Amino acid sequence: MLKENDTLVLKIRNAEKLHGHLGPFLVIGVRMGILAKRILNTNVGESNKLRVTARLPLLTPFSCIIDGIQATTQCTVGNQKLRVEDSQAQITVYFKLQNPDKALKVHVNPKIIDELKNRYSTGASNEELAWEVASMPESLLFTIGKQ
Repeated sequence: MLKENDTLVLKIRNAEKLHGHLGPFLVIGVRMGILAKRILNTNVGESNKLRVTARLPLLTPFSCIIDGIQATTQCTVGNQKLRVEDSQAQITVYFKLQNPDKALKVHVNPKIIDELKNRYSTGASNEELAWEVASMPESLLFTIGKQ
């Protein structure tokens, strides 16, 4: 169970302030950003070397993933370190760390997307679904690969 002072909870709350509300797709973006920084082993001061390309449907709620990524990586559309591409295929985000040249590809599990859509249709709240996503194992949420 997540505790209010957990690093993940703090990052989710920070992203919620940026985004304006809490929802499961925002949390997916937060989890992706945290995962990429951990796997690519970005140290303090190296975040300026990180570049991100997000391929996803540019429709809400899917586009909420973008704000989660921005809040956790400091790669934004404004600083041109985040590129966003419209895609109706699987949600895939590419993280690239320059010097050293390391890259990571993260796919969102389509079954999780379907499950979230079904839960929305049965009246589950954004917050309820957000905390469920926050508690899911990474291996259930994502398929991770090197580029």
